[in-house]
Amino acid sequence: MAHFNLQKLPLKAVGSSTRRFWSARSGLAALEFALILPVMVILFFGVVESSDALSQGRKVTLAVNTLADLAAQETEILTSEADDLLDGVEQIVGVNGGSATIRLVSVITDPDDNVIVHWSRDNAGGQPYAPGAAYNDLPNAALLDPNASIIVAEIEYAYTSNLTHFIIPSVNFDRLATRWPRRAMRVQLCTSPGNCTS
Repeated sequence: MAHFNLQKLPLKAVGSSTRRFWSARSGLAALEFALILPVMVILFFGVVESSDALSQGRKVTLAVNTLADLAAQETEILTSEADDLLDGVEQIVGVNGGSATIRLVSVITDPDDNVIVHWSRDNAGGQPYAPGAAYNDLPNAALLDPNASIIVAEIEYAYTSNLTHFIIPSVNFDRLATRWPRRAMRVQLCTSPGNCTS
């Protein structure tokens, strides 16, 4: 390997070496690529992840509306049928290792015109709201007829990307849909045929 002693080179040679260094173009493309690559990778994954999250948000919205719509078409729902509906909605959402809470609720008014829970069911097979408990999440309580009920479907889903879960935290989707019963004033939840809510 040659060593240059700048003290022994004429001043003219030092100046031309410096000019040659700054005017050299070999390796410039590699340097530019190295500087631009991290930005391009971040942009690529950002677009992919945003698209996936947007698609998942649409699935959650479709699922909550489907659940409310199907339940509102019944006059009576067995608890086993409600569980099947909730399982089906969970498949629409496509829960892949994420956590989703799905609830189906029938709300009514009490004699004092307070909005209360008629019955409820969740995807864990439980009763998330006690019958008669106040229900405060109804978007417009004035639309509730005293003799009727409204079916409310709720989904809370924490979407986590399979690709960049270590960089981007989970995105929380909270959706709610309401429907009036179509074939009866109130949809009843039954543990067995004839053994239903009042």
